[in-house]
Amino acid sequence: MLNHLRERVTEALSRARTATLSTHGAAGIQANVFSCGSIDLALYLLVPRTSDHLFNLEHNPEVVVTTEAWQLRGVACIAPDRPAGLALLRQPDAAWCEVVMIRPTRLQIEPQGGLGHAETIDIC
Repeated sequence: MLNHLRERVTEALSRARTATLSTHGAAGIQANVFSCGSIDLALYLLVPRTSDHLFNLEHNPEVVVTTEAWQLRGVACIAPDRPAGLALLRQPDAAWCEVVMIRPTRLQIEPQGGLGHAETIDIC
C-alpha cells in the first residue's frame, strides 16, 4: 500500500469514537453502534460479551463498519490480546466487553460536505 494512502486510512480511522458494526451469520443480520478506537490500520470495537455479533463472527468474519465519515469492509475477530495503549480499554464497560479487531480490506471515505464522490481505498 502506498504511504500516502496508508496515512489517509490511518487518519480516517483515528477520528472515529463510535461506529456501527454490521455482521451476518447464524444469529441473522445484526447492526449496532459501539465505541471504537484504532491503532495503525486496525480498528477495535468494544462489543458486549452477550452480543449476537460475537456468535456471527464465529461463523462469518466479514463485516461492514460505518460512521458518518466512512464505510469500511473488513475481516473481524476477537482480539487475542488487549492492545496496550488503546484508549478504548479505559472505558467503564470494557471489563464486560470483548475487543473485536477489524482488519480493513476496503475503506470508502465520504466527501466533505456531502458533495462529490466517495474516495475508495483498497487495503491489501
